[in-house]
Amino acid sequence: MKRILAVLLVACAFAATMVGCGGGQSSAKQDIKIGFIGPLTGTNAKPGASMRQGMQLAIDEINAAGGINGHKLVGIYEDDETNATKGVAAAEKLVNKDDVDLVIGSYSSASVMAHMKVTEKAGVPQIVPVAVGIAITESGNQWIFRNCATNPMQVNQLADFITANYPFKRFAVIHENTDYGKGIAEVFVKNVKDKGLEILATEAYNPGETDFYAQLTKIKNLKPDALLIGGNLTEGSQITRQAREVGIQAQLLGLGGLSTPEFDKLANGSNEDMIVTSYFESETANPLAKKFIEAYMKKYNADPDMFAAATYEAVYIAAEAMKNAGPKGSDKAAWRTKVRDALRALKDLPGVQGPTTFDQKGQAKKDVYIVQWKNHKKVILFPKN
Repeated sequence: MKRILAVLLVACAFAATMVGCGGGQSSAKQDIKIGFIGPLTGTNAKPGASMRQGMQLAIDEINAAGGINGHKLVGIYEDDETNATKGVAAAEKLVNKDDVDLVIGSYSSASVMAHMKVTEKAGVPQIVPVAVGIAITESGNQWIFRNCATNPMQVNQLADFITANYPFKRFAVIHENTDYGKGIAEVFVKNVKDKGLEILATEAYNPGETDFYAQLTKIKNLKPDALLIGGNLTEGSQITRQAREVGIQAQLLGLGGLSTPEFDKLANGSNEDMIVTSYFESETANPLAKKFIEAYMKKYNADPDMFAAATYEAVYIAAEAMKNAGPKGSDKAAWRTKVRDALRALKDLPGVQGPTTFDQKGQAKKDVYIVQWKNHKKVILFPKN
């Protein structure tokens, strides 16, 4: 009996490494692991939380529908605190310890530029849902893909709309002193000057600063018709409040995160009439977006913002590529290469932000909404339909 028991225990232990002792489901080694990098703490924790929630909702939906080619999706979440060094550490953990099959993130362009070298070296595909620095997809990295508009795309769309629809001639810019902020300023200044209009001032600040009175007083004295704020929601909301305090009457302009409900709360009315770009709006007629909004509300009891929408869409983009790549076999490197190639082959894949097709650099062509804050709600100015 002892010998029989010993044989059974050995057999069970072997079976556990293959399919799970007791006839369970496939081993966790066969799960498809998607790593997330984003700011789960720090000044950008709110958009980071939205990104995480959007990703988890998509994973839950896909798993409930049977997974990908019989494999379950598992999300592994890492915090970069909007810090490039911590982003690199997060990527190294995900690819070296967690052995993920794909990475989604981050919020910060600087973090992505630093840590995408880790995913590239490891041969792990990466989808960037919200970071807009143009250098990300101009780097020659064959493992990087982005499903949102770049800095130049959204800034040029905003500048073209403003200069075509308003009689503004004199502009000023205040931007954060990062690749993201400097990219916004450079593109906007060039667009405006190319139209023969005037840039009166370009002022910079460091992320985390709270006092912008010196820059804003200088701008006020120049009397611009419009002021572009190139920064994230925490500093952006303080700038709008302080701009009103010093008496700036210019039309305020902004991008990305300055279209979110969290920004509206922080701005506390100082953003009234401000015109901003947005990747996603709940008033869209897109049926996939409406389904997403309902599911997000049901799961989190909150309206989804563009960060949630973009990351949710990124998971579905990854899932489609993984399905097209075929079952995950024992040669993980070969399968990840198939996933990368399948991402590049996608054509007009429907999504909550519209269809996705990646060019050879991994960049998707995405248009943005242009909206205006009115009584704590957003009115879509463009597109009208």
